[in-house]
Amino acid sequence: MDTKRRQPIGVELVKRGVVKERDIEIALQFQKQHPDRKLGDILYQLKVCNPDILIEAIGEIIGEKGILLTKDKIKIRLTDYFSLDVAQKNKVVPFEVVSGKIKVCFANTVDNKNINTIKLLLLNKGLVMEPYITFESEIDQILKSMEGEVTTDFNVSTGSNDTAIGLVDSIIKTGIERRASDIHIEPMAEQLRVRYRIDGELFTAAKIKKDKQPQIIRKIKSYF
Repeated sequence: MDTKRRQPIGVELVKRGVVKERDIEIALQFQKQHPDRKLGDILYQLKVCNPDILIEAIGEIIGEKGILLTKDKIKIRLTDYFSLDVAQKNKVVPFEVVSGKIKVCFANTVDNKNINTIKLLLLNKGLVMEPYITFESEIDQILKSMEGEVTTDFNVSTGSNDTAIGLVDSIIKTGIERRASDIHIEPMAEQLRVRYRIDGELFTAAKIKKDKQPQIIRKIKSYF
């Protein structure tokens, strides 16, 4: 969430009667221990007031449209416009298209590079971006809930009975079919993530159980 403003956002929120001075004091104490957290997100987490009123007030203060973005407000499929990886990197969720304009929610509108990246991607699809701002935790939660949905378009077989040979062959075959320039097999804490680079963008294609990692690595090494 954007914190760029003429007056401290806490002062503005108190002036508007959205929160009390004591709420700001508590939030600032929390922020000292968590300097990466923005004040608005902390106030939201502390549940000191109505979240719709809070985000709308913050939006007015920073000159943006504020909305409490929830899954029921999302009327479109994110991956029809850009990849989940792009959304996670830029902390952004598109949620509605109306008359050639696409409403897009950001967690932070200070970073012009992120905004311009999304704006250009959407312009290439013939859409004008209408930016909104919401709480970062809501963006993170929505994007996390979508992680299991992105594998359906790639047909990478990851069933429990698949052998390492079958998995690697399926990953390579699907990558070729999708004209991927690169295939990334990334070990993570609890799983292996398979990503393809297509037209310069990385797309998550599959997630494989961690216990298959040694077999898959051995199979990949056998090709070299």
